Amino acid sequence: MSAPYVLYYIEANFVCVIFIGILLVHDLRKVSRQEKQMLFDYAVTAHIAYFLSDSCWAAVLGGLLPGPRWLVLTVNLTNLIFLTSIAFFWFFFALESVGMPMWRDRRTNKRRMNLIRIPVMGSLLMYLIGCIAAPEYWIPPTGKPGVAYYLLLVITPTLYVLASFFCALRQARKQENAANRPLFILVGAYPMSMVVFGVLQLQVSFTPLFCFGLTGMLIFFYVQVMEDRVSLDPMTGLNNRGQLMRYVSQPANLRWEGLRTYVVMVDANSFKQINDTYGHAEGDHAILLIADALKGAVGVMPVSPFLGRYGGDEFILVVHTDREEAMEDLAGEIRRRLADSCRQTPYRLTVGIGWAELAGADDTFQACLKRADRRLYEDKARTKAAVS
Repeated sequence: MSAPYVLYYIEANFVCVIFIGILLVHDLRKVSRQEKQMLFDYAVTAHIAYFLSDSCWAAVLGGLLPGPRWLVLTVNLTNLIFLTSIAFFWFFFALESVGMPMWRDRRTNKRRMNLIRIPVMGSLLMYLIGCIAAPEYWIPPTGKPGVAYYLLLVITPTLYVLASFFCALRQARKQENAANRPLFILVGAYPMSMVVFGVLQLQVSFTPLFCFGLTGMLIFFYVQVMEDRVSLDPMTGLNNRGQLMRYVSQPANLRWEGLRTYVVMVDANSFKQINDTYGHAEGDHAILLIADALKGAVGVMPVSPFLGRYGGDEFILVVHTDREEAMEDLAGEIRRRLADSCRQTPYRLTVGIGWAELAGADDTFQACLKRADRRLYEDKARTKAAVS
């Protein structure tokens, strides 16, 4: 490996560090940082540390730094630590993302957490014992790591990569609404890119495919997540009001050839009473129950509608169907699913549902929304009278 090429390799790593560093600083500046976001930041930090460590290793291989055995062993140890840390933290980030918050269980479920840490601790312990007892096992007289080291470097991160992938894929398959699947798939696909670019890196030695590939994928992932934050309601994961405005601003989204378009409004009955009686935490739970009922109901429709949280306890759908009876079926399915999900709640949660068809070319979304809203309150009055 020539000195000019070593410099190019190191420069490539530093460019990636700069880009990922900007991403990390942007994320750290957020006022409210949840557990999932913190785990993501840990994984990003591990990326930066690995690229810097890899640059040191390239400098040793290229002769820019002296290569005594102790330095080679130390640099390879840091490579092992930081590469494993990337996969390790991403695994916990994946668990948080798919709704399996095992990271938060670290104090109450120490046995499970210790089992998860075994691959990390085992690989590091194996390396350290080998460095003390038989350093030539890891670093032969040639001064380059042996096959045993590379196997250790690959196997441990791969375990966490595969675990992340299958957890995310399993959760994506469980989503009844297809619109919720892409982000779960992306959470699982990113760590798999580590394997892909790692194999390419080994095939084309000393070419910085690994750092360029991971950086590109990480930035792409972050952009997708930021887009979801802008367009999705943080509590329910449904489209927010801003996304609704963007959706209806495109005429093609409102009028589909051969289908009729309906605007549907859904609103919780006596929601204030739930908040006042059981507290705002239970009120939030009620909102989530309605959102889940809506997701499940639209998930079985032939044509996926637009579904969003309009505000507070109000939700909105833009439905495309070829028959008016489908609206009655949809309303019945929403109510059935909501009743099933409320069997364990201390209150009976019901909703009012009103819809209106978007008529001829002169009809507007706002006019249709007003008609749907008016029929919503008519339905709420009927529903409350039936309950009482």
